[in-house]
Amino acid sequence: MRMRTLGLAAALSAVLVHDSDAVIREKAADAPQVSAGRGPRTHRTVGWGTTPLGWRAIYDRDTAVPLRMWGKGPAAPGAVANPAVAEAAARRFLVEHLATLAPGATASDFIVVANQLGGSGDTRSVGFAQRSGGLRVVGGSIGFTFKHDRLIMVGSTALPNVVVTTTPRLATSTLAAKATGWLASDGFTTELSRTRTAIAPERVIVPIVRPRRGSIDITYRVAEQLALESRDPPGSWDVWVDAADGSPIARKNRLQFSSGKVLFDVPERHPGGSRLPMPAPFATHTVGGAATTATLDGTITWNGAGNASVTPGLRGPFVAISNAAGGLATEALSVAPNGSVTWSKATSETADAQLAAFVHASVAKEFAKTRIDPNLAWLDDTISVSVNEGSSCNAYSTGDDIHFYRKSSQCENTARLADVVYHEFGHSLHNHAIIEGVGAWDGALSEGMSDMLAALITNDAGMGRGFFLSNAPMRNLDPATDLRWPDDTTGEVHDDGEIIGGTMWDVKKALEAKLGAAAGHAKTTEIFYGILQRASDIPSSYAEALVADDDDGDLANGTPNQCELNTVFKAHGLADGVVTAGITAPVRDTFAISLDVTPPSGACPAPAVASAEVEWRLRGGETQTVELTRTDDTFDGAIPEQPEGSVVQYRVAITLENGSTISHPNTAADPFYEFYVGYVAPLWCADFEQRSTDWVLGDDWEIGEPLGLASDPKVAHRGTRVLGTDLSKDGAYAKQTSTFAETIEIDLAGRTETRLQLHRWLGVEDGFYDRARILINDQEVWSNTASTIEPQSSGINHLDREWRFVDFDLAPHARGGKVKLRFELESDAGLQMGGWNLDDVCIVYPSVRPPNCGNGEVDPDETCDDGNLEDGDGCSSTCALGDGEPGTEDGTAGCCSSSNGAPGALGLGAVVLGLVLRRRRRR
Repeated sequence: MRMRTLGLAAALSAVLVHDSDAVIREKAADAPQVSAGRGPRTHRTVGWGTTPLGWRAIYDRDTAVPLRMWGKGPAAPGAVANPAVAEAAARRFLVEHLATLAPGATASDFIVVANQLGGSGDTRSVGFAQRSGGLRVVGGSIGFTFKHDRLIMVGSTALPNVVVTTTPRLATSTLAAKATGWLASDGFTTELSRTRTAIAPERVIVPIVRPRRGSIDITYRVAEQLALESRDPPGSWDVWVDAADGSPIARKNRLQFSSGKVLFDVPERHPGGSRLPMPAPFATHTVGGAATTATLDGTITWNGAGNASVTPGLRGPFVAISNAAGGLATEALSVAPNGSVTWSKATSETADAQLAAFVHASVAKEFAKTRIDPNLAWLDDTISVSVNEGSSCNAYSTGDDIHFYRKSSQCENTARLADVVYHEFGHSLHNHAIIEGVGAWDGALSEGMSDMLAALITNDAGMGRGFFLSNAPMRNLDPATDLRWPDDTTGEVHDDGEIIGGTMWDVKKALEAKLGAAAGHAKTTEIFYGILQRASDIPSSYAEALVADDDDGDLANGTPNQCELNTVFKAHGLADGVVTAGITAPVRDTFAISLDVTPPSGACPAPAVASAEVEWRLRGGETQTVELTRTDDTFDGAIPEQPEGSVVQYRVAITLENGSTISHPNTAADPFYEFYVGYVAPLWCADFEQRSTDWVLGDDWEIGEPLGLASDPKVAHRGTRVLGTDLSKDGAYAKQTSTFAETIEIDLAGRTETRLQLHRWLGVEDGFYDRARILINDQEVWSNTASTIEPQSSGINHLDREWRFVDFDLAPHARGGKVKLRFELESDAGLQMGGWNLDDVCIVYPSVRPPNCGNGEVDPDETCDDGNLEDGDGCSSTCALGDGEPGTEDGTAGCCSSSNGAPGALGLGAVVLGLVLRRRRRR
């Protein structure tokens, strides 16, 4: 019985195991398996947030560890040039921030496994592998990258709170029997690896990471890792069995399969297309009876002035062809001085496959050597290329050598397809490019990036032309509709790989449009290789693209092409940034809405605004739309006037000329602003500027200045102080907590029409995990959006990005003329955000007088203000001028007090800054 599929580190911790990396799916190429237990995750699900350090971060939702984090990192003079300096700086940062990067671990659990320069020579990465109790934690690592002698990026795939119990070791023969028996039960004929027979089973810790259901769900098992091979179908296996009893845990196949369509003689794309006489770089030929290695352009030399006899070869110092169908192709040729000779085997599938594979493997290696990383030692070795193997419709890489299959009625001989040769070479390049402890192997990432390598060489988004015996591509990196992470993931590596492949092609298009074809291609190649070296999987690719694009060692100030990267990666679901085109939040004055779309200054061009509209509704009513009219760089319009006492909700939707959209407010969990129609006067207010006995605060709550930590605001709504959860330590609320802030009972002084109005800046995880609530007299009146099922890919975190005004009618909740307000926050063990921030919390009642009437200043809502509230003196009690008749004044009657004798009351003018309709303000 076939066991449940597990992405053992792509699904365990999304860093170790890759699926069978064939160009197309191959049933015999087995995916990693897990033997029993609740199903582990099939891919990493990430969330965006801010670390306690204040850095931007991509979090692994299932481990609550920052997959990548970046900000204005500490200076590390000499770190790029000196590996010892870099290691010391990385170790210091690891010790200081261990609780964030690897909760529950100690610094001694991490050993250095890599310390090397990047391909461009201006970055240095230091990788640490995770241990626990002396055992390697499969997939656990922490990587540090330095650029311009500053720490620029930190990534962690460390596993949290690793605890295991060890047992005496079983005999190797017992372990081998368990492992081979498991593979055999699924139809794999196995044997202990001949190439690794001297290696004893390695005892490791295997993490089984499951999709989070509230709390983190990871099982740690001590396992023995064995190396085996299967003959039919072929496989090179790592198998993990339980150290205590040998029961199967997980396995992965090291063979990196892929499938493609290659059509070329030498050296165009495929046999059905054009053929060109191309050099066979560094092939070793027999020239005049002597072995002679050609130059890059195919030049050979010999003694004498006459023609030379040549027996062309298919092996050399960098590429060596082997023919599974028999001996290597051969022929007797002659070449004249200053002339050339072309060797063609176009009419023979098996011979043509040998020539084509040699040329295109050489092309791929030369491209990598000259355009990607001249210092990668593996490129100086000989790559073994096996052609005409006894199957069809496939090709694969072992991480070193590459293999190609015969032609069938459905598929071309894959060695004759340039794109497939480039693709398989890409898998091997990826395997050797990874900086250990910083990046990691991921099958879907490798599939998409190997497609992109082919596209970088051919400049064609259509990958694998000729595979299915036509010129149509096998995969298209530029489809009509962008594929998005994680919406379009299936768990199958080729499907998922198309997401990053399409992303990188769009990066190429954007950068070539901005920088020109040559410079844009070169920058894309640089970013491509940075991802190849340092990314752990597809979700971590965006952060590593920023590192590759950086020019000053400070990601906090952006990168030269960050606008283009943000736009592309966001379109594919891989970046959180909103492309705002320089558009600030709308301004509301009474019912009028104004939107400034003045193009921003700076080097990063933004798409123009095509149209804007206001969607509005009375709270609880149907949504209606008002188109905004453009005049120069401003869009204006108005919501129809509504009766006093109503609450209007609205949002502004903006469409850019590139088809993307922007919405204000930018809070997906609470997408409508709201305002109360009419004047109000304060009955009770808390502005938190002075001490107050009106509040009872639970753990983690404090009154003070907001510092912008975690997802907190940097300034108060008004004044300098706010009430919030953890304002000063790291900004984030505590894990696994239940805390509150509550008022005393507030006397409504006999008023029946009262409202709660306040300003809120809230950052909290999807309500499936963490819950924020507002209660009035113990009745819940609001809570953050909660997904009804486990939000692995569709959860909505509540992240306010501005101060938000909210209004509640107190009448349904008032008991005995008194109310008590309560703000709660309940969290799980996973991701923590900024939590509650509250300012200007007020109980108000309707008023007919403009709120600043009587302050001696003529405010926008007034036609006069003589500093008193007396009628009969030409300026009424409502601050309106008379109509010219002696002793008469315009305006309606009514009076309001700015104090009411209520505890903590504010001056009226201050209260209504955010509460009253007719005050102009930014939204």
